[in-house]
This record gives sequence, C-alpha cells and structure tokens, in this order.
Amino acid sequence: MNELKRKYARFLIEGCLKLTAKDKLFIIGYSLIEDFIKLVIEEAKDIGIKEIKTLINNPFNQKELYLTKSYEEIINNPIMDRTIYNEMAKKGYAFLSLSSSLPDFYKEVNPTLLSKINKYQMESISEYKQYQLKGLIKWNISCVPNELWAKNLNLSIDELWNLIFDCCLIKEKNPTIAWNKKMDKLKKRAKYLNDLKIDYLEYRNSLGTNLKIGLPTDYIFQSADEGVIVNMPTEEVFTSPSKLKVDGIVYSSKPLVYNGVIIDKFYLKFNKGRIIEYDAKIGKEHLQGLIETDEGSSYLGEVALVDYNSPISLTNVLFKNTLYDENASCHLAIGQSFSECIKDGLNLSKEELIAKGLNMSHEHVDFFIGTSDLEIKAVLQNKEEIVIMKNGNFVEV
Repeated sequence: MNELKRKYARFLIEGCLKLTAKDKLFIIGYSLIEDFIKLVIEEAKDIGIKEIKTLINNPFNQKELYLTKSYEEIINNPIMDRTIYNEMAKKGYAFLSLSSSLPDFYKEVNPTLLSKINKYQMESISEYKQYQLKGLIKWNISCVPNELWAKNLNLSIDELWNLIFDCCLIKEKNPTIAWNKKMDKLKKRAKYLNDLKIDYLEYRNSLGTNLKIGLPTDYIFQSADEGVIVNMPTEEVFTSPSKLKVDGIVYSSKPLVYNGVIIDKFYLKFNKGRIIEYDAKIGKEHLQGLIETDEGSSYLGEVALVDYNSPISLTNVLFKNTLYDENASCHLAIGQSFSECIKDGLNLSKEELIAKGLNMSHEHVDFFIGTSDLEIKAVLQNKEEIVIMKNGNFVEV
C-alpha cells in the first residue's frame, strides 16, 4: 500500500503536473492527509524541486469556528485566510489541490453562514482564479482518502485507497503511458464534437430532464489535458455553453456534496440561461446559497459529456466527491465558464469573453445528470440532427 501511495504521489507531480526540477510547487490539503502530503514533498524533492509551499487546513478547527463565532470573527481569523493563493499564482507556483471529502461534516452549520463564508473566500482568491482562467499556471485537483470519508462510504480506508488506485491507473506498470492512451481517446472524441459545428444540445431522460443548451458559435470541446492533466481521474470532454441559451428543466442523478453538505434529489429550471426555479428534497437551503452566490451562479458555465459506463461508474460506488462522481456521469456546472472552451479564448479579455457568451462567477460547481437512459441530440448549425449519446453512452463513430 505504501509503495502504491508513493507511486501515486510521484505520478501527480510528474505525470499530471509534469513538473521538473526548475518548477515550484504549492500543495493544498487537509491536516487529515498530512502523511500523504509528506510523501508528495519527498517525491518533489527527489526530482529536484526546491521551492515547495503548503497550505494545510484543519477542518475541525474550521468547524468549531463556524459553530461558535460570528461571521466577522470567522473571516478575520488567520486560519481562514486564503490570499496565499494569489501570492503563489503571481510567483508562478504549480498548484496541487488534494481533495479529501468530508460528506455531511458541516451539516450542523447554518447554511446562510456557510454560503457567506464560501463567497468571501472565493472573492479573496480572485487573482488566482484569473491566472487559472487564462492558463497562466499549472494546476491539478486529485483525491486522497481519509478515515471519515471512508467510513461515510462504509469502506475501510484501504478499500477506498484501492478504488482510487484503480480509477487513476496507478497499478499499471506505467500510469503515465496508460493515461496518454486514455487522453488520446478523449481528444479524438472532442475533435469529433468540434467538427460537427453544433448549434445546440437537447437532453432527455426518464427522470424528467428536458433541456436545450445552446453553444457559442466558435465553441471548443476540450479534454482535461491542457499540457497538464488538471483532474485526476478524468473521463470527460467538456465545453462552455452560451450563457443566455439554456432552456428547460434538468434533474440531478446523484447527490452533490457542496461545502461539506449533501444536496440531493434536486432540479433546476432555466429560461434564457437563468435558473428561474429549483427545489431539492435534501439540502435546498444550500442549493439556494450556491445559486445566489453572485449574478453568474444562476447560470451554467460547463457542459461535460461522460459515458454512463465509464470505469468510475462501473465501480458502483457513489464517492460523494465531485471529482469522482462527475467522471461517472454526464454533468453540468453552475458558475464560471472556461475561456479555453472558445476559439482563442485564452487571449481574450473578460469583456470579450462575456461578449462571446461566456459566464463569469466566483463559483464553479459540477452536478450530475447522467442516467442509463439519457439521450443527447446535437442540432448542428446546418440544422442537421445527430444523436451523440444514447442509453447514457457515446454513439461512437
């Protein structure tokens, strides 16, 4: 197990972020996974990286603050300061964010307070987000198990580790070669979708989803390989919709863990891009907080296509972690669009991106809509209609 953990740590640095001795590394993670963070540091030093910084957050201390202090006291407490993100981005550090889920950890915390804190922190790292949006820094988000997460899934921590090793191909002789093959397939899929010249997508399934999503004229579907692999694992191809061209209703197919709280069995209704109606059987107050974060959080920023029979889906595990669950299902995202998902977008100003139809927000939250009977039809700019996904999976060409 320790050998595989070390192999995983090395792969995140060299295989995903593609770092060399001349690079600088900034690692973000919970105190619950400090042992793994130490492994990452050891492997980074082994390849010659000398400048390594960390931000290690203690979720128990944060929760105590949330339950006992006022909003002003919370945001002024040094442990809540995230402005180091901006500093590290300006200095050219590569960001390795180690996600370690805590489902329902903050369920006793007032939803309005959680939303306010989240909004404050997102605004405080806006400079970092601009570096990320423009592709000026290397970044990766990957997962590391913790005992609380495993227990919530009714797994041992070793069982959860093994699932992560399997999904990330760490047990392969050379994970980088294995991922290069997978990324080639996803890039081919993205090229096919780009060559179609799609006007809009129509989604339908038995949950009641009946949604029309327009794409910008010069949209680009991408895979999660932008020179570096930004998500590990990844099974998606994705683009950004035209902000005002989303109409209809969509139903969630899996629970969403947002700010450590579960939102489940929800729907969103759109008119001219905006969410005009919503409900959730579980976590409605938190869904409301997400949608009301800012002006852009009531619009979509991402359209992602994933086979229902993806390797992660076939584990039959609901991970209660966005990175894993989004790669088991077609999904959409509320909030910020991707500038790389439009022609020459990385060279456009914020105002030019908005004029092209992209959405701006401090949020970017994925939610899951894929089912075994989901059908997605592409209506092309020449009015031709092509079914691109049937029974939840790509119609391969």
